Amino acid sequence: MTAQSEIDEQALRWFVSLRAPEAAEADWLAFQDWLEADAACREAYDRVERAWVDSDEPAAAPDVANDAPAAIAPQSRRGDRTRAWLLPVMGMAAAAVLAFGLFGRATPSQTFHTDGEARTVVLADGSRVFLNRHTDLSVRLESDGRRVALTDGEAAFDVAHDSDRPFVITAGDHSVRVLGTAFNVLSHGDRFAVGVERGVVTVTPARSRTPVRLVAGQQLAQIGARSPILSRVDPQGTASWRDGVLVYRASSLADVAFDLSRYLDKRVTVSPATSNLRFTGALKVSDEATMLRQLQDFAPVRVSRSGTSIDLAPRDDR
Repeated sequence: MTAQSEIDEQALRWFVSLRAPEAAEADWLAFQDWLEADAACREAYDRVERAWVDSDEPAAAPDVANDAPAAIAPQSRRGDRTRAWLLPVMGMAAAAVLAFGLFGRATPSQTFHTDGEARTVVLADGSRVFLNRHTDLSVRLESDGRRVALTDGEAAFDVAHDSDRPFVITAGDHSVRVLGTAFNVLSHGDRFAVGVERGVVTVTPARSRTPVRLVAGQQLAQIGARSPILSRVDPQGTASWRDGVLVYRASSLADVAFDLSRYLDKRVTVSPATSNLRFTGALKVSDEATMLRQLQDFAPVRVSRSGTSIDLAPRDDR
């Protein structure tokens, strides 16, 4: 076997294995190392991916229906064309740690804000709050409960168990209630999501009086007034952004654009021709130029940039 044919075979194995439901974040990172080891690796993988794209009914295509979220209330998905794409991008997010001493069972209200860097806060009850970039959050610990208001942004919580003081998070019209567990909450614009890493969480979605019970490995997401969607997730990946990695499984390009908007501080739009594309992969957080360059290298999109916005459109080189 020649060196080139061996690389071609490795590219095919990577392509198939990374589309398996059990593919983990570590697999994507190992793939990134292989891809960057030699230009021939990138070229070989691009050929495999392009051959799949050009096929109307690719034999190796994943069964997206099996991995698609299960709706709490039925929603029409007729007409969607789902395809999985890799989005490996270089870089790591920074994080700083700020600890607060114990002040007893009741503390004054505390407000936290982050801009371009993540931040970790240790509360007086021993709970940890990991704040993502551009997040506003306030906390009040009282004798009968622990109350958090997530005004905007994203935060991961590792809540110290206290059966006498439930831990309640409000995010707009949404409510999350726990006693002790680890989970991630996103509330930005019209999007809301809760993913559970450990334990049990009760979520009351907007416009609903019926709470939904989530266990480890489950996520509830809601956009505006639409019906909430319940899906399966990797428990260890619910707050992967803490390690500077965004993990996607059959996510729409619109979801990726939403994340890019938050991380790049720019409005990222998706053209109608690309709105139905779906992505599976690990996206590393970095600076704008690096993220967009890698996005164009590994996804079938063309990026148009201005000082205030970014547009994602189909690539015309097929």
